[in-house]
Amino acid sequence: MQHVLVLTLLFTLVGCGLASPKRSGSVQLAKAPVSTVPVPYQARPGEKLKKRIMVLPFLDEKLTRNNHVKELARRSVVRELLRTNEFVVINNNDFPTDLAKFLNESNEYDIEKIAKVAHGLGISSVLEGKIMEVRAKRIGDQVGLFREIKAQVETRVRIRLAASKNGKVLMNEERSASIESSTTRFAEHSYSDRQLEQDPMLVNKSVLKAFYSAIGNVVRTVDKIDWEGRIAMVSGDRVFINAGRLSGLQVGDILKVTEPGEEIFDPERGLFLGYAPGRMKGTLEVVSYFGKDGSITVVHSGSGFSENDRVELY
Repeated sequence: MQHVLVLTLLFTLVGCGLASPKRSGSVQLAKAPVSTVPVPYQARPGEKLKKRIMVLPFLDEKLTRNNHVKELARRSVVRELLRTNEFVVINNNDFPTDLAKFLNESNEYDIEKIAKVAHGLGISSVLEGKIMEVRAKRIGDQVGLFREIKAQVETRVRIRLAASKNGKVLMNEERSASIESSTTRFAEHSYSDRQLEQDPMLVNKSVLKAFYSAIGNVVRTVDKIDWEGRIAMVSGDRVFINAGRLSGLQVGDILKVTEPGEEIFDPERGLFLGYAPGRMKGTLEVVSYFGKDGSITVVHSGSGFSENDRVELY
């Protein structure tokens, strides 16, 4: 009997411990966690911000040449630009218009028009490359079933660079390169110089060498263009900027906001002289990032901010 009483008392105590506590009239709910975007302390290696550049599909004066040559040349130039750590290369698929519509009958881009459209995307400059001429001649040949043909290849290419702010062509130059290389052929008794000029394995090296020689000048030319971003949207106390982590903006950066500047022309000659700075509206502070390369800011000083206002580091 005593054992039964002890067990009954034990179950009663355990049941009281497991029972829900008595609640007061007001129920307190746990606060939802604040969502944060993990951001690095250093988003850029130095003081310079990266500039957006658009590298157009490369062109070739000879339409019958293997497309692989110009495509490889473009990819290599993009890779070299990214290695400088001074550029954000925009995907051509993000351009709102089919780039083929800007080609004329002479297979030339209207790079000035492309640049002006690119300005609305926050792109600082537009780069175009074109293979102008390839000449090859045989300098050695082996005998046998598998024949190694040695050739000298000379290439001439053109680089054009336009500023998106005004569509002005800042760089238009040709570069040449010459290399000696070889290709292997199977069971071919004759191989003309014209055929050598169509050989991607031979031509690629010469084309790439010519374009590589222009990279330094491209960097120096774009460096003369002032970095700027734009207000993409204003929503309550948050202002969204069309540049962010990829461009090098850091959390805590202060941005100066001005109205879009006015174009100034020479009254006598009608030449474009530049943009007059717009009225300063205030400053914004970067607090987070969004999307591929955008940033979220809050008002630091001033008011009246609107879409398309110009921003720059304060």
